[in-house]
Amino acid sequence: MDWKEISVLTEGVCVEALAGIFQNMGSGGVVIEDPQAARKYINQEGWNPETVSPDFLQHEFVVVKAYFPADKDILAEIQAYIARIEKNFQTECRLFIDEVRNEDWEENWKKYYHAFKVGERLVVKPSWEEYQAQPGEVVINIDPGMAFGTGIHASTRFCLRFIDQYVRGGETVIDAGCGSGILSIGAAKLGAASVFAMDIDDLAARIARENVQLNGLEESIQVEAGDIIEAMQGREADMILANITAEVVVELIPEAARVLVPGGYLFGSGIVDSRWPGVKQALEKNGFVIAEVMQDVDWIGVAARRL
Repeated sequence: MDWKEISVLTEGVCVEALAGIFQNMGSGGVVIEDPQAARKYINQEGWNPETVSPDFLQHEFVVVKAYFPADKDILAEIQAYIARIEKNFQTECRLFIDEVRNEDWEENWKKYYHAFKVGERLVVKPSWEEYQAQPGEVVINIDPGMAFGTGIHASTRFCLRFIDQYVRGGETVIDAGCGSGILSIGAAKLGAASVFAMDIDDLAARIARENVQLNGLEESIQVEAGDIIEAMQGREADMILANITAEVVVELIPEAARVLVPGGYLFGSGIVDSRWPGVKQALEKNGFVIAEVMQDVDWIGVAARRL
């Protein structure tokens, strides 16, 4: 299958809104290229300058890329959404469209995506790369395909670190917006008894199932496509993973409060710092206490405990 690559150049203030719109439109993958975040890691140990171009590091704008099947007519809808975003956020966006072959996408991942460690125990490893696990390390094998969720972006790393810190074994987990399945796999490999994973995108759900099978976790992780808020009703969980957007996290919080057992945790991520006050207010209104907040540039992740 070939794909349309929709690129929007903009300021950081509306990045989350763009990503949310693309996901709701059924995008087969969303990528956020943030030079401000990249510059933060230039002098850190393990930085590989070949992973980004010097030109990219000099940019002040953020690029949000989304991928749709080449035969899907989405231009008019995207232009209408961008016009609303420009008005609501009082910003400007530039739209670019390109064609991407499926083989090119796959080769690009293999060129730039390598094994890396998150937290104390988790190692994220692409399926095509060899890695010798060290004592105490838990390896997640992942093939992101066209689904969001490689572990590289701050929002995914926040949730992986929360999983590493809080999963002790035996938990019932819900992964709301599972993308590639990376969080579900991490939770199961750290000892969660069962994981119910869901994504609104059929393609993401398919890729998540493939990654679950790649890690041999079919008996522990159930993956479905659909509306996670509806699917959560009537369930009970010890943990809910929500690496989505601030707007969706806020919608999810009331149902999460009903689903989580007392003392259970909601890990929310994909939250731009300007939207954090609204998320915090919704959590406190629905009986959560903030256990921990992580921040990387303008991205926020939160671990909230239900009273």
